[in-house]
Amino acid sequence: MNGSLQLDTLGIMHDEIRHKRQVVEMAWLVRDGLFWTRDVLRAHADTYHTPVPHLIAIARFPDDRMMIRDGHHRCLATHIGGRAYLRHDEYIVETYTYEMYAEINFEVGFVTPFDPRTEARVPDFTAFRQEVFRLYARNPEEAVAFIRQNKSRYARPHTRSNLAQLAEHLRQSAIAEGIARGDLVADMAILGVSRMTIKLLEASKWHIVSLQQLVERTEAELLHIDELSQMGYREITGALQRYHELEALKTSRIRG
Repeated sequence: MNGSLQLDTLGIMHDEIRHKRQVVEMAWLVRDGLFWTRDVLRAHADTYHTPVPHLIAIARFPDDRMMIRDGHHRCLATHIGGRAYLRHDEYIVETYTYEMYAEINFEVGFVTPFDPRTEARVPDFTAFRQEVFRLYARNPEEAVAFIRQNKSRYARPHTRSNLAQLAEHLRQSAIAEGIARGDLVADMAILGVSRMTIKLLEASKWHIVSLQQLVERTEAELLHIDELSQMGYREITGALQRYHELEALKTSRIRG
């Protein structure tokens, strides 16, 4: 029987997440005490009329390295939601070798060979797989050549190797997207920044009203704004840490 598994001991096979808003909403469920058990997965599938997801799958290699094979969204949501472990009934452990990941295996549908120690799969390679199997139906050797010649369509050297790095990438991406949208500091009220803090930023000598203006300022500069206390600064940093939640929070408030 499995025991609890610490998330910070796990490597990742995807260094980018496709469904970012979904991860945010899943993290809220984790904060409310949810575990990704078979019963929870089955209930979700029944509600949304989708196939029942498998438990989170962890690949164990001969060198005892453990990596998330399936379930990156759930693991990242668990990390962001503030739980540091997977419970025994949320995951299974499977035995693999690195050689198995380097081999094409049409029988089991594995057509994206890569080295999980140094590479990661791209977030979505559905079109690539479909193209491979169209070729395979016509000429298996042609399909193999196509896979070997087009690795960049499904894998790349990894830039992040654990969930903490993946979570930071999610946060930084959200801030970059917010800057591109022209988000205002006032938008951060939904993330816990008080009206007083927002007014103090606007009244400062930098007239900080946009997210871009805010991230351009250093900690020392912000702390020298008249009347902006440590509490106000903590509001700002806390909101930036949770910036990936902003769009999902806006949507949930509209629905409500």
